[in-house]
Amino acid sequence: MKEKELNAAESVELIARMIDNTRRHLERNAGMPFLVWGYATVATTAAVAAALLRTGDPRWHWLWLAIPLLGWAGMLVAQRRQGERHVRTFIDRVVSHIWTVFGIASWAVVLPAFLGTAERMPVLPVILLLMGMGTTLTGLVIRFRPLTAGGIVAIVLSPALLAAPDLWNPLLFGAGFALMMIVPGHILNYRSNRPKDARHE
Repeated sequence: MKEKELNAAESVELIARMIDNTRRHLERNAGMPFLVWGYATVATTAAVAAALLRTGDPRWHWLWLAIPLLGWAGMLVAQRRQGERHVRTFIDRVVSHIWTVFGIASWAVVLPAFLGTAERMPVLPVILLLMGMGTTLTGLVIRFRPLTAGGIVAIVLSPALLAAPDLWNPLLFGAGFALMMIVPGHILNYRSNRPKDARHE
């Protein structure tokens, strides 16, 4: 009887340790994707805003397509530099599914706008809202408060883009991504470099 109780206690401890290790591993690897996509979005937003302000030519909106190109290229470079493969955990799969769903939803918003079938679609506010929701869910899954807070800020900020003048839309959009992805991404990387001093939220 005692042996069974001991085995049960050890099993609970093992499960708790596995969950903690999974969370620590995910946080170490979550910083770079958010930084890559955050900087890609902010840089592209600044380029589009500058081009539109200088020329007024709406064809510069096609430059938004640089975001997925820069993002995937940056992820490929980051993965090659890391060079470490790991077994995908349940939490890895959950986060991957979250971003697959929101990625598809984002393309469903962007493509009609580019094809001219949804000219009145408020693309930037909707994209910021979708990405904010995905970031918030990711933060909740890995229990990292800065990420959750950044996502909530983006969600709250998205309606402001609807009321803001056209000139302010890219600025607010870029600011939302900076607060949602870049700031939490740097915090994740900082904590991963100082594991002994880091306090997990």
